[in-house]
Amino acid sequence: MDSFRHRTQKRSTTESSNNSDKEDAFKTLLEDSAREAYSRPWHRLERGLRLNRIRLYVEELVPQLNMTKEEKETFFIYLQKALDKKLLNTLKVVQYDQDTQRIQTIKGLEVKRNSEGVIRWGFSAKKTRTDVTRKKKKEDTPHNQQPSSDLKIESNTVVNPSA
Repeated sequence: MDSFRHRTQKRSTTESSNNSDKEDAFKTLLEDSAREAYSRPWHRLERGLRLNRIRLYVEELVPQLNMTKEEKETFFIYLQKALDKKLLNTLKVVQYDQDTQRIQTIKGLEVKRNSEGVIRWGFSAKKTRTDVTRKKKKEDTPHNQQPSSDLKIESNTVVNPSA
């Protein structure tokens, strides 16, 4: 058998410096692609990137609403569940600025502190539009009805056999 077959080979110092250069180049490539990932439109971001932006949005709201740590965590979990339920997927709901890579507003989200000091949040119900006209269903009129099987047709008149 070959005695050198299972031995670990030592690397020379020039090989290790080349590897460190390659690793640095790879790290910079990953960092650049991560920075570019947030500059895409909201509906093109992956779930993890969206969660990161939602976390930053919550962090920006904390000082405005004087949230405690527990309130902040439960609010983030609420928004995370809303994302999972696909309530935050469209550009119409989430106003995301690609230049600053931040969420500006979430339409329909209401966050208020009541008179007792308890903070409440939720999505407002969609308003129903009353100005929309609907198509009327076709009503069954005598000329649209087909004769049933228990009726006899005699010389263009319908006669009920039981009568």
